[in-house]
Amino acid sequence: MDEQQFQALYEATARPIHAYLLGVTGRRDVADDVLQETYFRFFLHRPAEMPAIETRRYLFRIATNLLRDRWRTRKDEQWPVGFDEGFSHDVNTQLDVRQAMRALNPRERELLWLAYVEGMSHAEIGSITGLKVPSVRPLLFKARKKAAGLLRPTKEIS
Repeated sequence: MDEQQFQALYEATARPIHAYLLGVTGRRDVADDVLQETYFRFFLHRPAEMPAIETRRYLFRIATNLLRDRWRTRKDEQWPVGFDEGFSHDVNTQLDVRQAMRALNPRERELLWLAYVEGMSHAEIGSITGLKVPSVRPLLFKARKKAAGLLRPTKEIS
């Protein structure tokens, strides 16, 4: 892969991968670091030529694995302080979504982001996260149900 091909790949994939990392971690500094490490690892260990969609999935998988490595080694104990990117133009909705995302565990955030922001299929999510495809559906269902419960308005006690 020459420099021009790598630049084209980076331009086509970096923005969604960075948004995913930011959405899952809530920290721009971590997202930036992991994104850089993702492309570094890809460049060092890239497989033989593969279709663009496979390359995209492979990059997401590298990024996901790097995040898990960070969590396992407890490099980033203060997850997440706040999201740098808005999920909506409505400030109240942004705050609600941010709080809900903070309440989810990292795997739930990964699943929801890949499914509903990136629009990936269960097979693609399984490939990226290392989960078996039949496991993706119930885990995604539970994450969606938990997030919905967190986003429902609470009743005020009078």
